Amino acid sequence: MMKQIILVFLMCFMLAVLVPGCLETKEASPAYVNQATLNSLSWTMSGEPQVESMSQMIGDVEIVMNTATVNYIDEALMTDIDRQISNLGGTKDPGDGDEGFSSLFMTIRVALPAGITLPEQVLTGIIDASIKNMEQESDIKEFYPVGEETVTINTGSTVQARSYEGYIESDDDENIRFKIRGVIASWADEGTTLIVLGVIPAEDMIVKVSTNVRSSGTLTIAINEEREYQDILALIQNVE
Repeated sequence: MMKQIILVFLMCFMLAVLVPGCLETKEASPAYVNQATLNSLSWTMSGEPQVESMSQMIGDVEIVMNTATVNYIDEALMTDIDRQISNLGGTKDPGDGDEGFSSLFMTIRVALPAGITLPEQVLTGIIDASIKNMEQESDIKEFYPVGEETVTINTGSTVQARSYEGYIESDDDENIRFKIRGVIASWADEGTTLIVLGVIPAEDMIVKVSTNVRSSGTLTIAINEEREYQDILALIQNVE
């Protein structure tokens, strides 16, 4: 997970800057997207915020890192995909599970000892490592950077949102390829570091379904990739 990757980089960073004195770590409060934005985009929080604490001994000093994670899903996209499948005469394949597919957005607030915020080079390393971790955990192939965009956040400052694209390939005889796009950004916020990550479908989806005229098959689901991307940028802009 990303938090384990952050911890590894934290240990390396703290070894370089560790000085005698108070190393108390403040609590990490969840970073939410404001409700007006969620309502306008038809996104919703998924589950409850997860607040965790991780520690590591460096010499005789215990280094504590606190994190708070909030997950969001695009309910409008999930509903639209279900509607398209129904209109095309299909039903969800039971093997796909009970939950529908949707775009995802995550905020992670990281609180380090003594209010230290992660410098740009460490953040870049964390982002690169988290992208590699996503490739391995989700079996994403050819996940490469495709550009970045300057985003003005709610404080008035600007951050760089970096985009990556790759694809997931089914491991059955259907050989279905599913292209995705990941968007990640980070910034310092009142003695903590915020890392945000969005994952969206990057093209029309081919899905396996059961139909009335055949036991199983595939259908093409239309995806508005540009709208999903703009949603992610709006969510980044309105993280509080």
